[in-house]
Amino acid sequence: MLQRIAPLPVSAEAFTDPRTRALLSHPGSTTCLLEHLLNDRLTVSALEVSRAAVGRTCPDAAAPLGLPADAPVLVRRTTLGIARRHVSRNLVLAPLGRLPWAERLLRSCAAPLGPQLPQPHHRRPLGLGVDVWSPGRAAACRWYLIIDPGNAQPALFIRETFNPQLFDPATASRSPLESA
Repeated sequence: MLQRIAPLPVSAEAFTDPRTRALLSHPGSTTCLLEHLLNDRLTVSALEVSRAAVGRTCPDAAAPLGLPADAPVLVRRTTLGIARRHVSRNLVLAPLGRLPWAERLLRSCAAPLGPQLPQPHHRRPLGLGVDVWSPGRAAACRWYLIIDPGNAQPALFIRETFNPQLFDPATASRSPLESA
């Protein structure tokens, strides 16, 4: 059986929970919005910082980053949390050798990424939908690019998956993950 790698796209309007819809359609810093919604400071835990081919890590990120599948990227996997509870799981990719500031940011996992991004910067939404939080458990997610403010190149690909106990992933139509 093949394992699904990419989240299943769903429109923001399909999510039944207003907080989930607001989170997924928010154009600014996810960290700042999460801290506001949860009324607490987030902490970051590093799960992995490594190098890999973009096609092996997240094939859906290659085209938006303008990379061939075998291009090397720096991979950062983290969780954001409050009070021993995971709030989100994050996958961030930076093309190696493209933008030194992006690589520096990914190597440091001392703080959430959002507040450390250069200002101003542009976020280019790519999609949102439903992913897997744990076996049999769906979760809302979104993915987007951070565009370098100096040269308009894609600097980072980010996919955020949100704890379904905090942000209900239910949609108006039954999730394809629920039938798997």
